[in-house]
Amino acid sequence: MNISIHQAENPESFCRQVPLPESTRGYALSRSNQSRLPMQFTEGEGQAIAIGSQIAEFAGDVPVDLRADIANSYLFAQLAADRALEDEGGGTRSWYQRYVNTIASTGWIVLSNDESFREVSGSTMEVHKEIIPIVTAALGPAVTAGAIVVKVLEGLAAMDDDNPWVTLFERESQRATANQFQVSYASMEQGVPQSTLVCFELDAARAITQVLFFNFSTTDAKLTHFNAQLSLNTGIFAQTAPIVAERIRSFLLSQIAEIPI
Repeated sequence: MNISIHQAENPESFCRQVPLPESTRGYALSRSNQSRLPMQFTEGEGQAIAIGSQIAEFAGDVPVDLRADIANSYLFAQLAADRALEDEGGGTRSWYQRYVNTIASTGWIVLSNDESFREVSGSTMEVHKEIIPIVTAALGPAVTAGAIVVKVLEGLAAMDDDNPWVTLFERESQRATANQFQVSYASMEQGVPQSTLVCFELDAARAITQVLFFNFSTTDAKLTHFNAQLSLNTGIFAQTAPIVAERIRSFLLSQIAEIPI
């Protein structure tokens, strides 16, 4: 994916003005999540949460108060990308372009952006087998060994043999034949928050709803991805975080929930 980075010159003004969806309509909880409230973060423990179309893990060394703000920045970027496609049209690559630019404008610095992506083609069952190796390669062996997000992906794939695909995200996709989802891992490096982001696009030969795994195993599909390494500019982030939190307040209940392991 050819993703170029454009950070707003005035991040505070950008965060106040970037259009978001006009209401929470279309962001209702799936039936499986209706009884859940947004999770409570626990100091010193690693946690994984579902944020819209993203599985996000926080290592135990990420401060609790910072976890909420980071989660908010992920959701804010998704909402801005959703609205951009509503207004301007486009496909998954356009969505990711807006997502990356928005998250960069909240205070994240994009250290690397791997545009050399591989494609794998085949049935959705065959494509699914490629997801975990891509994530583990992006995280590296030291992180992967204890990563909750990898255990979540493995657990979802290993559920009921008669129904192996788990619908995790149930809002409508941005395109009739493609969906995107993200996996991220946040940790502290020499006192600075870092995030590894892996973004996927799944093209299928039939209309689909936005899900992480798909319940049809014979449809032709193509999976592409790109990786990004992010570092937080805490000075800018401290200025934008309260603005972001206020703007996404009405979306939080339906978009952020704990993932049972």
